[in-house]
Amino acid sequence: MTNKERALLVAEKAHSNQQYDIYPYIYHIKQVVKIIEDLGYDESVIVAAVLHDTLEDTDLSYNDLKKAFGEEVAEIVYAVTDELGRNRKERKTKTYPKIKANWKATVVKICDRVANMEQSKRYNQKLFETYKGEHEEFCDQLRNDEHPDVEVNKAWERLFGLIKEVNK
Repeated sequence: MTNKERALLVAEKAHSNQQYDIYPYIYHIKQVVKIIEDLGYDESVIVAAVLHDTLEDTDLSYNDLKKAFGEEVAEIVYAVTDELGRNRKERKTKTYPKIKANWKATVVKICDRVANMEQSKRYNQKLFETYKGEHEEFCDQLRNDEHPDVEVNKAWERLFGLIKEVNK
């Protein structure tokens, strides 16, 4: 069994009581993973994508992830896990520096945003408008012009393509 397959089993069980619109939560996870696989990222990014919401939304701990999938995956998942805050803006503002510091976490977050925007465009216009309203700050906070990593560019291109399509 591959690490991805093991991670999918863990994520499906951990998120078993959660929904994503009308779907079981694993649907969202598989959307994010498909985007990442289509862009050609390595196994650590794929496995982290499978587990990206586990620290935030389930009883799994950083140590659980580290023990089962290694420190690199646990660090990526930790980086994309929202910090505490009084509201969405404060949580995101506190979390962006962690994400930006790890290019693989940046990829996971961008691909998560693409999946969320594609889904909300069809099923939740209010949430879609929230994502559109956050787009400029999201990009400003996560773009790393001092140390641009060519690996992240594939994910940015996918997000910018979606935004361009939406704004037609």
